[in-house]
Amino acid sequence: MTRNKLQLDDVKIIFDGQVVLSGVDLKVNDGEIISLMGSSASGKTSLIRSIAGFNRISSGTIKIDDITVEDNKNFVNVDKRNIGVIFQDLALFPHLTVRENICFGLHKDNKKNQNMRSTKLEEMLNISSIADRYPHQISGGQQQRVAIARAIAPKPSILLLDEPFSALDEELKETLMTDIKNTLKNEKTTAILITHNPKEAFTMCDKIAFLSDGKISQFDTPYNIYHKPTSREIANFFGITSYLKAKIIDANHIETSLGTIFGNTQDFEKDSDVYLLLRPDDIIHDDDSTESTKVIDKVFYGSDFLYELELQDKQKVFCYTPSHHNHALNESIGIKPVVDHLMLFEKKL
Repeated sequence: MTRNKLQLDDVKIIFDGQVVLSGVDLKVNDGEIISLMGSSASGKTSLIRSIAGFNRISSGTIKIDDITVEDNKNFVNVDKRNIGVIFQDLALFPHLTVRENICFGLHKDNKKNQNMRSTKLEEMLNISSIADRYPHQISGGQQQRVAIARAIAPKPSILLLDEPFSALDEELKETLMTDIKNTLKNEKTTAILITHNPKEAFTMCDKIAFLSDGKISQFDTPYNIYHKPTSREIANFFGITSYLKAKIIDANHIETSLGTIFGNTQDFEKDSDVYLLLRPDDIIHDDDSTESTKVIDKVFYGSDFLYELELQDKQKVFCYTPSHHNHALNESIGIKPVVDHLMLFEKKL
């Protein structure tokens, strides 16, 4: 049976007289990596600071390993919660070597056990060759790896990461995120990641909790967050979107300006007016299509172009095409919808 590593029940946070979060419920399983996401000022950092014990909650309950660490009667101090925290500045000790930084939280162990634990993490995170260097002698990506190793060395119940990749370039992030995820999984470390970058959450996490209007509005797998968002706000946050007017024909079809599209419509009544969410990967370039569109904007991404296209009824959609399809602005091109499942929203904007 899967055990809850973290449980939040009806958590409310008030800061400077303002309600930041209210009615937050969350269960994180043992060994699970989740991400907290949402717009700026949605309460992400306030929530993890309260989980860590840096800030008090106004009401509700926080449990770690089935033990209540905070409610209206109890409060366990931050140093007793066994939580690792990595903030954006990393805060490595400049006067300690990489290995000494990693071993810092292992002072209760003997030297032999400290070195064994550090060596294991150094190998996992590919930093064995820099173990005797100081933080100022290594790169930003290497510093990030050291910070992760130091945080998980004492085997915390939960690891909290607040925008840990924000200062790194994209190429470096790719390898780093994969190595860190593999290390967390190998160590069976439960982790909560704050990021504004959907790609980081998709790469790192088992689930994503999206904060909106003071609550978690959707908690789901990255696939479902992207393909089955419960609101337009969530859909827009996780990728390029367009919304096409549609009418429900029956339980399995809608009518749009791109023709009849098949899919499950059972949440809506027949003849209802709705909006169909389309992403660029739902539209393909097709020279043989009878659906002609006009190129009104384009962005070159190297291997692809992102085209913004105007339909004959003036509605707009987006489409990715291989970059050898280099079309001019105002040129007409054919497209075809390839919609694997319908994402429909009520027609009230």
